[in-house]
Amino acid sequence: MSNQLAQELATNLRASKTQLNTVNQQLAHLERQEQLAKVTTQELESYPADRVWRGCGKAFVLQDKSKYIDDLSHDVGVVKEQTKALRIKKNYLETTIDKIVQNLKAMMGNH
Repeated sequence: MSNQLAQELATNLRASKTQLNTVNQQLAHLERQEQLAKVTTQELESYPADRVWRGCGKAFVLQDKSKYIDDLSHDVGVVKEQTKALRIKKNYLETTIDKIVQNLKAMMGNH
């Protein structure tokens, strides 16, 4: 029974570590997206023109600078919400991993 339980805990540990690595990668990606949006906003704000060209796939469209900045601000807000959710998930996974490790150590100490 305890051997089977240890195997299940080890499997859960591997799965949780894999999920944690994925969450860490997603967080890093979101941080890069947020930084890019902020830098782009700063750059746009320094331009004297009221209309700017915005990349759209393989084409460019002429757009009001204020609309573009508003879109970037919205994107930053979305990224922050996603980052918050991922940090909660990261905390949960780290706690789960710690508990599994404690349980495995306790099982090994009993034998």
